[in-house]
Amino acid sequence: MQEATRLTLAGDAAGAAALLQRALSTREFTGTDERAEAVEETVSSAVDAASLPTDLFLDGHFAHHDMKIDYKLFIPARAAGRPAPLLLMLHGCSQSADSFATSTRMNEIAEAAGMLVLYPTQSSSANANKCWNWFEPDHQRRGAGEPEILSALTRHVIDSQAIDPGQVFVAGFSAGAAMALILAEQYSDLYCAVGEHSGLPTGAASSNREAFSLMLGHAAGDTNSTAQTTGSTDTHRDSNIECHTPLIVFHGSQDRVVSVMNAERIIANWLNREMQRDEQLHWMPLPLAQSTADGHHCVVTTYVAESQPDRTGCEYWQLSEGGHGWSGGSPQGSFTEQNGPDASAEMVRFFLECVSAGAISRRQQSR
Repeated sequence: MQEATRLTLAGDAAGAAALLQRALSTREFTGTDERAEAVEETVSSAVDAASLPTDLFLDGHFAHHDMKIDYKLFIPARAAGRPAPLLLMLHGCSQSADSFATSTRMNEIAEAAGMLVLYPTQSSSANANKCWNWFEPDHQRRGAGEPEILSALTRHVIDSQAIDPGQVFVAGFSAGAAMALILAEQYSDLYCAVGEHSGLPTGAASSNREAFSLMLGHAAGDTNSTAQTTGSTDTHRDSNIECHTPLIVFHGSQDRVVSVMNAERIIANWLNREMQRDEQLHWMPLPLAQSTADGHHCVVTTYVAESQPDRTGCEYWQLSEGGHGWSGGSPQGSFTEQNGPDASAEMVRFFLECVSAGAISRRQQSR
């Protein structure tokens, strides 16, 4: 029974069923007929259960070169048997994979979409507050530090699961959002779109002191490009600049931890990066005021291509009453704004709409 359970959790329902049926056919019973019938009924129920797909939320540990990281991987039942989308979710400071999954309720949204969700956990040894080190130059460029192990972990999951490489996304909150933006720029050949909530622009800080200044809304360094501010070469950036990477941004106007001015800088950086591509589309901002059922207000600015009005490249959700918390999050989680728009649902909707609209070019992963 233990081996059948292991096979079931590994996704081999057919193997589990065959094992249980074989055990039933070879077992010798020394008790009464009633006992034999009870055992047969138990095994039959287990076979039926093994044949039903179930969601999985698995613990994992990944080592890459001299770096190690723990993670959790959500595998929805709907993903069985077909290439599925994958979303890398990066938590904020003091959070973990489990607490971030609870806060965002992303697994519930991903289950309906048939999407796998990967939650790495920052260790306290790497950062005392369990923040991703987005403000340190060694963690702001391709092929080094946290961007390197996070991208390697993403490729590991792509290789070990049935993932569609044209539907690999990254999102994050606060420090995790800042790291998500770094990954989206430095590995735009891997991540097809990016979602950021209450984050900070890439390359705008190169020290802890500058990071705090930026969080308060003060300018800290050049916010135009990670490659320019970290001293890394332009080789990778130039080779990936033609990968159009759609962006969705959420930020609370009342955020006292990370100023909403950072969202405006993030949008400006995205527009600047788009202008460096050969396909220089003119993105027109179309703002629209919205209200939730609970009376919370927001302004959603959609950036559409002037020459292709049906094509959306970016969405900016400015939450009028929002503070420093994941919009529409769970009351059981940390850093959540429970009554705002559902950021998780809107991010997944945005990612999949960009794929279906053909706005995302197929990425070719370098193995």
